Amino acid sequence: MRGKSHAAHPSSLPAGRFDGDARQTRERLLALDRRSGLRERNQETGDNTPWADALEEMQDGLAKTEVLAARELLLGRLKALSRAEEKVREGTYGGCDLCGKPIPAGRLKALPEAIHCVPCVERLEEQRKTEARPILWMAKAQLATE
Repeated sequence: MRGKSHAAHPSSLPAGRFDGDARQTRERLLALDRRSGLRERNQETGDNTPWADALEEMQDGLAKTEVLAARELLLGRLKALSRAEEKVREGTYGGCDLCGKPIPAGRLKALPEAIHCVPCVERLEEQRKTEARPILWMAKAQLATE
């Protein structure tokens, strides 16, 4: 629900803040991509113990998972910043995208890209947890068969 009745006062809008935050987030994403030079397959490491290859594969898998999780967080932040900037242009900044109720000023000050009130965020998180359970179970089952 997007209504203009709960828009933040124009003087309280984080003028220019979204641009700086988005630029900083993009820079972090690029730095992550540069730093994440995961070891190429069949690259010599010097360890020739019987379990070295298996350990290296596990380490590479964990490193890849960490990089992908960090990328997902950064991309999510960019998406949220973009939506908040859109809400400023629409005149709906400060109102929850789901219920239309005002987002408390303290939340907007701490998290200028907030587009949902706390109760709606909690409901969304609970939905994501519920939806993720079958996916995690399938991923674990797939790993067990490999």
